[in-house]
Amino acid sequence: MFKNNFAQTGRLLGLNLRRDWLKLTLWLLGLVGLMVGYAAAIGTIFPDEAARESLIATLKTPAMVAFLGYFPEHVAMTDAVMFSGEMLVFMSLMYGLASLLIAISATRGEEEAGLVELLQAKNVGRHAFLLAGFWEVLLFNLATLLLVGGGLSVIHMTGANLSGDWLTATLPAAFGLLFGVVGLLLAQVVAETRSAMAGSLALLGLAYLVRMSIDVSQPSANWWSPFGWLERAGAYYQNNWWPLGLLVLSSVVLFAGAFWASDARDLGAGLVAVRNGRVKSRLLRGPLTALIKTDTRSFWSWLIGALIIGLMYGSIFNTLADMIDSNPMIKQILGSQTRQQAGNQVVITFMATLSIVLVTIAVIRALFLANRLYGDGQLGYIELFAAKPIGRIRLGATYVGYALINGWLTLGAGVFGLYLGNVAVLPQPVAAKYFWRMFIANSVAVLAFVAVAAVLLAFAPKWRHLLLAYAGIGFVLMYFRNIFQLSDQVVKIVPYGWFKNIPQQSLDWSVLGVMIGLSVVLLIIAGWGYHRRDQIFN
Repeated sequence: MFKNNFAQTGRLLGLNLRRDWLKLTLWLLGLVGLMVGYAAAIGTIFPDEAARESLIATLKTPAMVAFLGYFPEHVAMTDAVMFSGEMLVFMSLMYGLASLLIAISATRGEEEAGLVELLQAKNVGRHAFLLAGFWEVLLFNLATLLLVGGGLSVIHMTGANLSGDWLTATLPAAFGLLFGVVGLLLAQVVAETRSAMAGSLALLGLAYLVRMSIDVSQPSANWWSPFGWLERAGAYYQNNWWPLGLLVLSSVVLFAGAFWASDARDLGAGLVAVRNGRVKSRLLRGPLTALIKTDTRSFWSWLIGALIIGLMYGSIFNTLADMIDSNPMIKQILGSQTRQQAGNQVVITFMATLSIVLVTIAVIRALFLANRLYGDGQLGYIELFAAKPIGRIRLGATYVGYALINGWLTLGAGVFGLYLGNVAVLPQPVAAKYFWRMFIANSVAVLAFVAVAAVLLAFAPKWRHLLLAYAGIGFVLMYFRNIFQLSDQVVKIVPYGWFKNIPQQSLDWSVLGVMIGLSVVLLIIAGWGYHRRDQIFN
């Protein structure tokens, strides 16, 4: 009986790897390239003591602690220690994201597409897809572990040791495995790929936000988040391996839960039953109302999530302003009014870094929705609309327009949360005009991404996911542009790189106008292409 439940797991794993080879390779190149590439370059980027001291001072500010994690005190600041402090938390976030996307696609995604039902009619075990998905995630993270560990050992940064190199390579891989298993579990609990994806991303984001809040206020309590376990390892200076045990143990427990959930549910269903809707509704008379109806839960999840992220970041604005008051010399030189203005200027500068987080969340939300035009077509939903007197232009414009509006709303929710946090914690809040600048500039960047997505969906839908990778690359470039000392030409390869100094500087309406014009042209071309192509074109 046990053997029958897992029959053909090896063959399914082989099929998964053959199907996902490009996606897995791109993730591997990105993750390993960032880890090993920065390790090789850190000594060149910060060649002398003055440069290191400047970086260390930056990493210990509340803003960078919120982004990258707690930086240890009373530790010799070697290249290796600085590397782990900068990269461990952030790269683990990327590992977790990659793993849960792979896991959900290999399980609930296949089931939703009807492949599981088709193959289980043959000699394929009930839990074979679940186990094959787990093996795919495990092999992916094992490959990153070996490549990163080997690369760090060869590079041998100043202050590095063999134990620290392999601990730094192992922790993100174990973290990725943990959230891959979270994805597998939620794929059994809920009945839709979108719900499993949204739930997994929400848990990953919640873990990061909990870590951020605790690290800024009380770092000693950061074990409440799995990200905090990574920081407790003390790579290169303490080399504690017990956090690895916590990550592995949590993965084993959650994987056992995934097996139980898989055994307890029916094929095509989840443990959480889908609520029956109305048999008919006057509102569901077109693609827009159908999109709104089916996207309700995701809509509120993304909106509230963006608002909370904005509030969390806004709530640490007072710690940034307090840095001015905590320096006795600056406090003595500056008067009260000037001191307050200087504090607000620090906050405004920090907002420019925060904007990349908020706009990336908005872009991802918009691209996920735009890609539904292709996904719903593959599932046969578009045919239901095509059977009615609904034109192709209207159909495509509905999906793309709904994606764009949701991207703007998600961005607006994040900026509004940032503003509310700013008002709540600062005695003299930053003026609203700076938040408007942030929203207007980044809303144009969202428009540009959606326009490119529309062109890909019209002419090359097979490559639609490359735009998500492009958005991720842009996030990394903007997020680390000061640490990597990137030039303006490099960061401008992504739309939001053109607004890197917003909101400190005023809006450049000529740049905004050109980007809006190009986006409109791309949308027109996409409409023409989608109108002419076959519905099942790939």
